[in-house]
Amino acid sequence: MDFILNLYKYLSKPFVEELVNSLEKKRTNSLILNTSKISEDDFIKLFPHVKKHPLLKYVYYFDKDEYDFGKNFLLIAGAYYIMDASSLIVSSLLNIQDYDLVLDMCSAPGGKTISLLLYNKDKDFEMISNDLSHSRALELSKNIERIGASNVIVTNNDLSTIKHKLLSTFDKIILDAPCSGSAMFRKNELAKKDWSIDKVLSLKETQINLLNIAYDMLKEGGEIVYSTCSFSYEENEEVILEVLNSHKDLKLINIPLKDGFYKDSKVKECIHLFPNLYEGEGQFISLLKKTGNSQKSIKNPAKANLNIKNEIIKRYNLDFKNKLMLKEKLYLNNNPLDLSIFNLIRPGLEVMEIRKNYEIPSFHLAHYLNSKESISLTESEKNAYLHGEEISKILPLKNDYYIVSFNNINLGFVKYSNGRLKNLYPKGLRH
Repeated sequence: MDFILNLYKYLSKPFVEELVNSLEKKRTNSLILNTSKISEDDFIKLFPHVKKHPLLKYVYYFDKDEYDFGKNFLLIAGAYYIMDASSLIVSSLLNIQDYDLVLDMCSAPGGKTISLLLYNKDKDFEMISNDLSHSRALELSKNIERIGASNVIVTNNDLSTIKHKLLSTFDKIILDAPCSGSAMFRKNELAKKDWSIDKVLSLKETQINLLNIAYDMLKEGGEIVYSTCSFSYEENEEVILEVLNSHKDLKLINIPLKDGFYKDSKVKECIHLFPNLYEGEGQFISLLKKTGNSQKSIKNPAKANLNIKNEIIKRYNLDFKNKLMLKEKLYLNNNPLDLSIFNLIRPGLEVMEIRKNYEIPSFHLAHYLNSKESISLTESEKNAYLHGEEISKILPLKNDYYIVSFNNINLGFVKYSNGRLKNLYPKGLRH
């Protein structure tokens, strides 16, 4: 069975023709703004031709030929995250509450986690963002660092091997499942060549297994948002129907119909975002709830806190419950779980690297903090800093570590020494 015949399973011939034609058109581009770093007004002043998303806050469409946001320093500064507008719907549907404990099961490169954080920056909640692939988890970790998030633990686990330690643990779960990727056709020619019905059916089994794992880890009263970037019925509605049949206490929450959304008549609570209807690359989304009443997490971490007191924690008033050392780096977090069961990549806010005789504040910390106490750079100084150069600047400051910023957006740390700003911008980011 080829791709088009597979679509006829639940879509009419005229609709399939429209959909297939849309896959030959130019792909869309969009981003979500981190308004903790740059306001929407300031962003629009800089880039007046972006287009506001009609449904989502902080989300903008852009023409890549006019604005190459992937090469702008604001990306590394964490002022926005580039992500497909279809995928950006997913995390907007979770009703996050204070003190929720959230799991993103297949998180890399981090878009669902980051968009959830940016939609809910006024909420006090904690996250575990996991990916099975170590290399992809490292990329996820870098993106969390850039955005400056302090309430995310990045892990690299096969969740099937530790789910017995996490039964009924999470209030909300994001499962953006591995899929055959037909919504990637405009972005990646290889995805089109690699599509087959055998791949669809194989991944269907993987998706069902992952949803069953999510069910086990979900609290009573908790919610799962399940999504794929596939147009195949087998990976979407059929997966949902089979899982609902296995778990009678799992119910679908209706996603309201809005302009650009498509609903199949058999499973009306879920939505498809097809590129012939919705300005994006495509997504299937369903929202599930486990019956019962949720109880908030009040567990204390199993490990005692480290007895570390230093000037950086005191200076920036870093008030977190837990301290944790990983590979000579100090992390802070408020997560209530025993983190020893996870393969940790980034266990919270990275504060500093601790060496024998000195402590070096981290790039992550610079992106977490606001710019109020930073050294403001001119544009030429900013460019020199991003190139990794030392900057001469006489300031009424004692010799110490300081954050540097440009237009009130933090870039990273320097070490001020007698009129010289010694550059601590990460070598891998310099250009």
